[in-house]
Amino acid sequence: MQRHPYLLALSAAAVLAAAGAACGAGGAQPSGVTASPTISPTASPAPGRLSEQDRTWLADIHQANLAEVEAGGLAQKKGATKAVRDAGRKLATDHTHLDRKVVATARRLGVSLPSTPAPADTNAADRMRNESGKTFDQDFLSTMISGHEGAIAKTKKQISQGSSPEVVALAKQTLPHLQDHLAMLRKAQPSG
Repeated sequence: MQRHPYLLALSAAAVLAAAGAACGAGGAQPSGVTASPTISPTASPAPGRLSEQDRTWLADIHQANLAEVEAGGLAQKKGATKAVRDAGRKLATDHTHLDRKVVATARRLGVSLPSTPAPADTNAADRMRNESGKTFDQDFLSTMISGHEGAIAKTKKQISQGSSPEVVALAKQTLPHLQDHLAMLRKAQPSG
């Protein structure tokens, strides 16, 4: 699967909601939002309770959330259209909420999480920081759509192949929000 520079197929972000999940873009956080430090285990998980699939999905969705919060902040400031600015606001809010749930779940299960978005997501955010107007909007929407498609695929895989009931439940709560975000982003694209 090709990794997209913003979600890296759900590899870089900061939060939607386990009851309202989200999507991603890399780099610095918008004002008032900070990247979570690497999460250290506070309790040992039951042996064999988490599969590599579970651990990978938690790390990927966390990085995707960090990236989405960053991209959302950029869209709120730089979006040329109201639809892009509104999409950015929703992504930043939703992914912040989701990431809180991801971090709490990882902590409970003793899973260490990366402290920054994936490098490709950081590069995409850096690129978008230098864009404006229609160019920014087109890049933002294209990057977010591709990223959400990848995040949806990874989340469906977690639902079908994950071993931890808690992580699978979080993925099930996340999926509808990712799908809603994808629909919103597609709708924000200019027609024609």
